[in-house]
Amino acid sequence: MPTDHDDALVELVGLLAECSAGTGRLALVSGGLASGKTELLQRFQRHAAASGALLLTATGAPAERPLQAGVIDQLFHGAGLPPELADRVSHLITPIAATVAEPGTDVRRTQHSYVRPVHELCQILLELSRERPVVLCVDDVQFADSSSLQFILYLRRRMRAGRVVVVLAEWQQPQPTLPLFHAELTRRPHHRIRLAPLSVRGIADLLRDRVPDPGALAPAWHALSGGNPMLVRALVEDHEAGHETCTDQVGPAFRRALLECLHRWEAGLLEVARAIAVLGEERTPVLLGRLAGTTPEAVEQAVDVLTAAGLLADGRFRHPGAGPAVLDSTPGAERVRLRSRAAELLYQRGAAAAVVADHLVAADRVAPGWPVSVLRIAAEEALMGDDVAAAVRYLEPALPVVEPEERLGVTSVLVRALWRVNPAAAVVHMEPLHEAMWAGRLGGRDAMTVVHHALWIGDEATAVRALAVLQDNPGMLDAQSAAELRIVCQWFHGLGPATAVATDLVADADPWVAAAQAIGTFWTAEFHPDAIASAEHVLRSCRLGDMSLEVVLTALLVLSHGGHPDRAERWCDRLTAEAVRGGAVTWQAVLEVLRADIALRRGEVVVAAARAETALALLPHQGWGLSIGYPLAVLLDANTALGRHRVISDVMRVRVPDAMFATAAGLRYLHARGTGNLAVGRVLAAISDFQNCGTRMREWRVDLPVLAPWRCGLAQANLTLGRPEAARELISEQMLLPAGDRRTRGAALRVLAAAGELAERPALLREAVRHLRRAGDRVELARALSDLGEALDTLGEHAEARELSRTAAAETKASYSGALPIPIDWEDGDTGDGRSVLSDSELRVAELAAKGHTNREISGILYITVSTVEQHLTRVYRKLGMRSRADLPHRLSQRTGTGPRTSEARG
Repeated sequence: MPTDHDDALVELVGLLAECSAGTGRLALVSGGLASGKTELLQRFQRHAAASGALLLTATGAPAERPLQAGVIDQLFHGAGLPPELADRVSHLITPIAATVAEPGTDVRRTQHSYVRPVHELCQILLELSRERPVVLCVDDVQFADSSSLQFILYLRRRMRAGRVVVVLAEWQQPQPTLPLFHAELTRRPHHRIRLAPLSVRGIADLLRDRVPDPGALAPAWHALSGGNPMLVRALVEDHEAGHETCTDQVGPAFRRALLECLHRWEAGLLEVARAIAVLGEERTPVLLGRLAGTTPEAVEQAVDVLTAAGLLADGRFRHPGAGPAVLDSTPGAERVRLRSRAAELLYQRGAAAAVVADHLVAADRVAPGWPVSVLRIAAEEALMGDDVAAAVRYLEPALPVVEPEERLGVTSVLVRALWRVNPAAAVVHMEPLHEAMWAGRLGGRDAMTVVHHALWIGDEATAVRALAVLQDNPGMLDAQSAAELRIVCQWFHGLGPATAVATDLVADADPWVAAAQAIGTFWTAEFHPDAIASAEHVLRSCRLGDMSLEVVLTALLVLSHGGHPDRAERWCDRLTAEAVRGGAVTWQAVLEVLRADIALRRGEVVVAAARAETALALLPHQGWGLSIGYPLAVLLDANTALGRHRVISDVMRVRVPDAMFATAAGLRYLHARGTGNLAVGRVLAAISDFQNCGTRMREWRVDLPVLAPWRCGLAQANLTLGRPEAARELISEQMLLPAGDRRTRGAALRVLAAAGELAERPALLREAVRHLRRAGDRVELARALSDLGEALDTLGEHAEARELSRTAAAETKASYSGALPIPIDWEDGDTGDGRSVLSDSELRVAELAAKGHTNREISGILYITVSTVEQHLTRVYRKLGMRSRADLPHRLSQRTGTGPRTSEARG
């Protein structure tokens, strides 16, 4: 039965005590790889030396096995014998060392040439034992030379009456390495000690006073180490050095201990361990043997050794980081050979394509022929399973060695996979697809890929040429692909010429075509009656990669703008989860922008800004292509609402491709940039952006306020310049367009009220509030409520005005979600000195004025007229007892106990 280390030491100490009574004792200590045999012997040797015994020690080594009398020489020359006796021993050892052992020597029979020297050496030990006990310890006795083994057996037969303790330590192996020696050694009474691994309790005892909760850590460490003392101590060292120990990575001490274990054993063990690390779950004794260059029987023995040592459990490495650590330590050329050979063996046995492909990729050496076919099959299977990263990983090493007739197929799969990770990375592989397209040899989704990619990166010439080829060869696309292509063209260029060409390719009387046509009306003046239902059908039928991203986005926008943002959000979450699982970064990024857009339309501006930033971080800027305008527009709009002027300026400095301005994303960006320019006081720049946006929208026949309400922005800019008539004309023109969504209409009514007469404002603003409440945009609602309160306050309806101001403040607080300091809640009534308190609107104006903004700048920032700013400041001066604007910073600081809030502080 296996023995605990402490119990084993007690047993050895007991043998030494019995020996002192005049009875020789022999103990055979065995244990697995790095099981603590050497440490046990060292502890016993220290005890023996302290007790006064004569200590003789030696260690066997594979390199010294041919050297006769090598262990005998270690035993006597390290014992500290008197000079005369030492000379005599050397004289006796010399003839033994000079003897050449014959192969297959029977260690049970002492060779005739050195019977007498061995006899005299034993007699010397027995004579010494009369004076004090003699302890003879040999570690790794399995490596001892044959003459030394014969000496030990000779002593074994004569030590019964001597005060001699012999302790031999050896590896515990499935097959004994010295069967004849063992047979003779164990004929007489002896003690066999089999060292057991450390138990969970033993590990906890080892950790006591070294970690806060050893009882909680011990089970995990036992699972990782199998109780191997050397590995446990390595885990302790890594833990004390601050390395995580229960992860997929091994610490430096554990790595060192692991490799030392493997290098200590016979050579074949390391090769088997490397083969296990390479083959992983595909391992079998036969495959491991072929890969390691040995027999299945030898593999099974090695597995038993590694299991007993705590490195393996059920044939796999216990520590998840052990296999990679073994491979990392393997020389590069050998690692490539093992991977290539493993791929070949698995391919011959009909293993799954992905399994073989993983080894080919790891080898980083792909030859023409079957390896390319395997990699292509594995990539296509990966794409079907939405594992985009794996598909790219398989195809990239195949492309340089692919045969010409296979190049187009491999390139096509690679381009589709790369586009999902980073569209910019697919550019370098497009040429074979272009050549096939011009030759009319491309069709289906591959043909659509050429158009789609050209539109994405702004390669107008390629897109036009490809559409012309499709127009001349209508059979190149099936009905679904043609319908999808039309929506892709709409996404980039609205109802422009490209969309017209794509429309000609669409066949009639197909359910998929009907659904696509319904959701495509997002880009027209009125939604199709079936647009919402069709959007749901499209999304239910969508699988990552089976449908163009723009089609999915259009369906989501139909839901979001059609009054069902919650449903759009749920679909975004579902599709994003699928994209994350498949590593489709492009899908993740664009879906994140859409989530940001939904949050923006609700007035959740902090969330919108954060999501837009996340989206931009997922893809490099060049990977966005012409679609970069979408996330930048949402980011601009969100930060404009937050008053983050510095961020607005930073975003507007981001370089965008010129071709972007000829796309729908460019329209959205122009409108957002105009709003940002207006917020920071660059009114003329804002007017230029709004006018440019409007001109393009009219030219492209996508003059949709729901996409970019440029007239509303331009009207606000005209108000800032003191031109209310121009503002009213612009809003009236927008009101004549189809109703669109409630959010856009509510915002337009608010601007119209600001441009109209005071008496007309309450009615317009009440209608704006009604629309904005139903739309759910808290930012616009807060502005409309604040404007309504101000209008009523000016008209003398102070009670309702105060209530509206409170409601506006609450909406602002909810929309900013804590991002902005909450406006000071001035108490109602008098302040004690007879002066009334400031309303929320008055406070916002006062703070901006205290910061140094002009009245016109405040008008642009808060979306109110210059005259309203002047009225607010007049009331602020009166309520705070001030004579001029210069007193504002000091008086606000007195009232709040802090300095005035800045627009940057709100960010």
